[in-house]
Amino acid sequence: MILRRLGNKSKIAAEIQKHFPAHKIYIEPFFGAGGMFFNKHKAQHNFLNDLDSDVFNLFQVISNKKDEFVELFNIMPIHNDLFDYWMQNKEEEPVKRAIRFIMLSNFSLYGKMDTLRFGCVTPKEQVFKYLDKTFEYIKNAQFTNCDFRKMFSSISLQPEDLNQTLIYCDPPYLKTTDNYNGNSFTEADSKDLFDFLQESGCKWAMSEFDHPFILEQAKERKLNVTQIGERQSLKKRSIEILVTNYKNHATLFDF
Repeated sequence: MILRRLGNKSKIAAEIQKHFPAHKIYIEPFFGAGGMFFNKHKAQHNFLNDLDSDVFNLFQVISNKKDEFVELFNIMPIHNDLFDYWMQNKEEEPVKRAIRFIMLSNFSLYGKMDTLRFGCVTPKEQVFKYLDKTFEYIKNAQFTNCDFRKMFSSISLQPEDLNQTLIYCDPPYLKTTDNYNGNSFTEADSKDLFDFLQESGCKWAMSEFDHPFILEQAKERKLNVTQIGERQSLKKRSIEILVTNYKNHATLFDF
């Protein structure tokens, strides 16, 4: 995994995957850093999406211009002047845009894109370590850059495909600082997501916190909720849950 972002699922991907059913088709509408995708067995067919055009551009560059990326990233200087410049200025050329995004995401404190950090293991080494695996995994995946509602509407599956398909969603959590297209992910967005998932006819799983609205939606729709773990911050303790439309051995609530 070459992209460092807040909230990515790399550390708990294995725990979540214990609750995934077998599948040949995998759909992920909120790709982010790819913490789940790059840490699971690659399905036969993969449909990936992220609304963030910088995320989309980065993985398009890795897929189609990897050598150019490596050449330019290798000579990229790591200093505050460049970091501060890229905080204020965007790049239009795809390869330069991808490298700017990596620097602001991976080289910043906590991935917040506002303060350059240094460490014993440089983020540059980490990118090169996982670059080839990223290239192999992303190859042949169909990657789109749009709102999740449009993504769902654009995928055409045959009736016989439905039982072989898994949709995994890791949307921006309600009441967090994550943004969706410059705005907070709202209860209306969450309700739409539940509706699209329920109407898909596929097995699906959604990561969230145990927010009262999410639990109420799960109860009303007779879904299953499994506790995955918890996050403790200075301000509050949050329970990480997995909502599914299928039962698994660790289901917490069976409405």
